[in-house]
Order: sequence, then C-alpha cells, then structure tokens
Amino acid sequence: MPPLDARLQAGLPHLPGVSTPTEVGRARRRGLHWVKAFPASSLGPSWIRAVRAPFPRLRVVATGGLDLRNASAFLEAGARVVALGSALGDPAQLDRLVGLLPGEPG
Repeated sequence: MPPLDARLQAGLPHLPGVSTPTEVGRARRRGLHWVKAFPASSLGPSWIRAVRAPFPRLRVVATGGLDLRNASAFLEAGARVVALGSALGDPAQLDRLVGLLPGEPG
C-alpha cells in the first residue's frame, strides 16, 4: 500500500508539499485540504493567491525561506500558516514575531 493510502486509512494527518496547481489538484482529489507550499520564498505570495482562486477551500502552509520580512505578505495572500525555520534563530526577528500573531499589535 502506498504511504499516503496507509496514512489516510489509519486516519493520520498528511501535509503534502506542492509547488504546482497539478500537485494541488492531486492532493484535493485525495480529499486533502491542507498543503505545504514549498519553497514558498521562490513561489511567492502571488502563487498563493493564484492557486487559491481555483481551490478556494485550500488551506496553505507556506514554508521555505520565510522570515519576518516576508511572512505577513504570505498571510495576506491567503496562507493559513507560515512556517519560520532559521528566522527563529535570529534574536532580532524573534522579538518581532509576536506582531504576526492574530490580535496582537504589529
């Protein structure tokens, strides 16, 4: 049994990485609502907007090359989550992270 089928059968979550609308369509046909846009910094916020147009219920996690300078643009474009990796090791960015949280002052 392919890994995705085994995960779905067991009720385990799956977050496929996508970078094309074809990959998004494949994930949606399998009943997946969440996808990981990778590498988000190369795809750009406009990719999020464009891919969500034909897939309005799609929930996107943007990851890969994001930091506090560009994360808000991905959220504004429709990403539901941004994943910050190496940015979390930068004390200057870490102090400003709270500004990305909903309901918090920016």
